Amino acid sequence: MPDVLGGAGGKKRQKKHAEEKKSFRPGDLPPRRGREWNPGAGPRPERDEKKRSGDENDGGGGGGGGGSDARLSNVWYEASETLALPPAVAKRAKEPSQREMDEKERVARGALEERTAAYERLQARGNSADTRWLSAVRASGTAADKIAAATVLAQEDPVANLKSLESLLSLLEKARVKGGKRGAVQAVAALQELFRDALLPPDRKLKYFSEQPLTRAADAPNERKRLMYWHVEDLVKRAYSRFVNALDALSRDPLPVLKEKSVKAAYELLRSRPENEKALLDVIVNKLGDPQRRTASNAAHFLLEIVSKEHPAMKRVVAREVEAFCFRRGVGLKAQYYAAVLLNQFPLNHGEDGKKLASQLVEFYFSLFKVLHARMFHPSPGFNT
Repeated sequence: MPDVLGGAGGKKRQKKHAEEKKSFRPGDLPPRRGREWNPGAGPRPERDEKKRSGDENDGGGGGGGGGSDARLSNVWYEASETLALPPAVAKRAKEPSQREMDEKERVARGALEERTAAYERLQARGNSADTRWLSAVRASGTAADKIAAATVLAQEDPVANLKSLESLLSLLEKARVKGGKRGAVQAVAALQELFRDALLPPDRKLKYFSEQPLTRAADAPNERKRLMYWHVEDLVKRAYSRFVNALDALSRDPLPVLKEKSVKAAYELLRSRPENEKALLDVIVNKLGDPQRRTASNAAHFLLEIVSKEHPAMKRVVAREVEAFCFRRGVGLKAQYYAAVLLNQFPLNHGEDGKKLASQLVEFYFSLFKVLHARMFHPSPGFNT
């Protein structure tokens, strides 16, 4: 039966309505048929969402430095890599004068302060349950709660929360000096996770601000942001050096749990990040001479894992450090025994590096034999067995 009421006009309206439905995107609210969206009802949902996203970006990973409006990664070293100068430009950089360096650092500090202030304003506007909890804990929480809160903030936005990193380091150093061993154990675990997962790049070592191509910083857009991230890199490098020094001190603590946690943290960082490898390796090698058998055995196990599984290319480097430890003044026979057994387990191969390592080990064994033979016939009065 023909559609008497609809007619041709009804078919046209149905077709138009079908086309409108196809043009909708997920999240859109369709306007009434034949009418535009009424501005008096407020902004359309998708526009409102875009505005909120833009506001967050103003305080996000790339904020505070001026320049490009593009969203930078919240991981600081990825954002810094995005803003890096072309290699050809960086190579032409000259040594800056002290005055130039001070001026660049002043600009970088100002950009970082703006970046931090923008993040704090965004947090103050949020007023969520998590934000209120973090504020309450930082003001009047237990030491464990303060460590947890500082870790959460530093992981959420490392650039804007460098103060949280500083508070964790201060807490660790105070706990090591004044007591509070439980807090020190918790701070070691938190800082290890923070540096490994959020602060240290996995494929390169950090640079100080003075080592950057400062005289060429303005040769590409976003100079202010670039200087800010170079300044952040300098702060992270100095903070990490403090943490490694604290691990070295804690590894000598008489409390076994602190020694074990610090040596384990040194191993985890050495195997996963290239920064400060020499100091971390020293922390582990020195524990071959620990009076507690378990600690010395763990140190030998960690070193063997490094050379056999994690970083085979470091075999000769680790061997040299262990050899230097063996011939150090005051090292006892038990420590030399652990070192010799460890080096005996180093995997060798038929390549050029394998031949060099084998030659190095044979020379070490003969040198150790000479030292032990000399001690047998001419024992030192203060020698510790």
